[in-house]
Amino acid sequence: MHIYYEFLFSSGRIESFDLSFRELDFALEPLGPSDEHWTKLDYHQCALCPLRKVDHEFCPVARNLSHVLARFRHDNSHDPVRVRTTADERITERKGDLQTGISSIMGLVMATSGCPILDTFKPMAYTHLPFANEGETIFRSVSTYLTAQYVRMCHGLTPDWTLSNFLPSYSAVQQVNASFIERLRSVFVSDANLNALILLDAIAQFGTFTLKDNWLGKVEPLFLAHLQD
Repeated sequence: MHIYYEFLFSSGRIESFDLSFRELDFALEPLGPSDEHWTKLDYHQCALCPLRKVDHEFCPVARNLSHVLARFRHDNSHDPVRVRTTADERITERKGDLQTGISSIMGLVMATSGCPILDTFKPMAYTHLPFANEGETIFRSVSTYLTAQYVRMCHGLTPDWTLSNFLPSYSAVQQVNASFIERLRSVFVSDANLNALILLDAIAQFGTFTLKDNWLGKVEPLFLAHLQD
């Protein structure tokens, strides 16, 4: 399984990434080795990280991200760019600022690189929707979470049908993002990569308060047909 990202700049420059995923579990095939110091596991290691340096010299997410972010080391957040993503089923294209394009591929890489915290978002990556708006993102997030509860029930585990653990899962992502922001601050002089991560974190923060903002009431009319006996 492949997802192909192309960043097309007005100058004619093109940066492309061919991301390959295992069919069994949609894990990202490693993008290659990296010896950059900021990819070491213990460099601003996330407080929640259960990995140990004795077993993992490198952070699996940072190692993969290094091969993406290095291409944009000298770029600015608001540089105009056309981003095209090609998957087996569809082609998606968007004109906009660079930080939004980087944020999209960054979220995909982070969710599929083998981080024990971010692995819970791998089903979202499996249904990757580049440049989703806030409404689409929260709808997919809640749907994915509820599907996960059904899978838990099928395996004899206790499901959470009331979404009581939905917000804590996003809180964990925010903690991971905060640690990665510290990683990137010390490496990249230009702001495109850093602001892309900040933008991605803003989406995670959106997930923590949306359910409190009567989100269900806004989408409930879409489900009226399901309320008929």
